Amino acid sequence: MRELTTADLGLLLSVFAVLLIAFGIDFHFSTKGAARHRRARWFFGIVTLVGELMTALTLVLTWVAIWSPAAWESIDDMLVFIPGSIAIGCAVVLTVDKVVARLQRLRSASTRPDPSQSE
Repeated sequence: MRELTTADLGLLLSVFAVLLIAFGIDFHFSTKGAARHRRARWFFGIVTLVGELMTALTLVLTWVAIWSPAAWESIDDMLVFIPGSIAIGCAVVLTVDKVVARLQRLRSASTRPDPSQSE
């Protein structure tokens, strides 16, 4: 694995900050009007929370690494890589869920009769 530079850490910091905001938004909207089964709602809620926690952990470690090179020497790269990878994986799972839900809504909307055509 290559050594991360300060520029790499800055880029990672911005990626994880945006990802943390996205998890917060997803959790806010998914709990408002969840029309899923109970198990699916629990599963995706847990995926969101795990993603948020891993992103927050990685964000803090990256922040420390940027401002304290001595601390970065004692922080193993895997402490940033593993939680960051879990967070990205959670984001992918939630994105696939959103795409599938949107396609289901489009399909159900296209099969319903148009009320303006019934006249």
